[in-house]
Amino acid sequence: MSDTTPRGGAVRRRRVAVALAAAVVALTIGAAPATARTASWRAVVPEGLSEAVLYDISSAEGSTWTAGIDVTDWSPLALRWNGSGWTRTPQPVAHGRFDDIAAGSGGEAWAVGSQGDGDVPIVERWDGTAWNVEDVPLPDGARGGFHAVAVSPQGTVWAGGGLFNDEPGGYQDQLLKTRDPDGTWRNVEIPADAAVGSTINVLPLADDDVWLLGSKGVAHFDGTAWTRQRLPAQLDDKTFYLYDIEQRKPGELWAVGLIEDDELWRRPVALRFVDGSWTEVPTPKETAELRGITFDRHGQPVIVGTTREPSVDPNGNYVLTLDNGGRLVRGERPPGAGMLVGADTDEQGRIWTSGTVAEFDQPGSTPYVAVRD
Repeated sequence: MSDTTPRGGAVRRRRVAVALAAAVVALTIGAAPATARTASWRAVVPEGLSEAVLYDISSAEGSTWTAGIDVTDWSPLALRWNGSGWTRTPQPVAHGRFDDIAAGSGGEAWAVGSQGDGDVPIVERWDGTAWNVEDVPLPDGARGGFHAVAVSPQGTVWAGGGLFNDEPGGYQDQLLKTRDPDGTWRNVEIPADAAVGSTINVLPLADDDVWLLGSKGVAHFDGTAWTRQRLPAQLDDKTFYLYDIEQRKPGELWAVGLIEDDELWRRPVALRFVDGSWTEVPTPKETAELRGITFDRHGQPVIVGTTREPSVDPNGNYVLTLDNGGRLVRGERPPGAGMLVGADTDEQGRIWTSGTVAEFDQPGSTPYVAVRD
């Protein structure tokens, strides 16, 4: 994953929000309960994969999937948890990568990504027994790929990415499509005053309540119109990317990513949406970037990412949780983890995370998955 690509794992997950415990205190961040602070991680690394990167992980209705790329032959990779280990599922596409995966209802799953230089899209549907390629045409003459996929409670599939052009920075133009339950794919047009660049992630809480993270900001769809979100003023003169967004409880969203920094290169950023406005949640002032967020069974955030600063973590992994005072701090280290990209919560309230054992963007990466009971 190049440093200029808005999202290498998508887009996450983009699951419908986890049902949260009533312990979440309204309109406050809240401190972590003791049971959350003492939770432990265990590695459940896929066997038989020598070089691979797992860009996302998703869980729904008892099924947990992780997806990415097998670097040995540059093929898309989708693994399903069988209760004791990971099962690799055969792929109909020989070369490419999955950037995002979404476990759906009724045993269904969706995976998206790209082939070639990221300019030929891949969209696949797991029907319960096999992966099938979906025909999702781009506009005439366009090149591009998908970074994010999610399924709304109504069964609408939302897939987002970018249309490729030759300007510096690669992906520039927004790409967003929906698939109706009857199988019809539709283009989603976002007006210029609400446009936020190429799609990094999408969160459809309902078909009339959709949140979009783009390379140039955040947009919301209320079923009638798209509006560009007003983000905290301190971000106005900053270059930043938000990679993941999740709902904590009705009316409260969190989004995480990075801010480019002259001194630290990249530092973590977390935003919180409450009472119709976004505010920045303080994070440690250190070199790191946040790639995924989910909430545990107590409604407390678990945020994963990576760092290239050995003094922060020599292996490159980075996890933020709340301390007793409600501050985001480092304190949890999944055993053997390197770069962490995806995070999700299953129906039992367990936290899953995926990525690699090796440091960010280093050759020879070994795929990594861990679960926090």
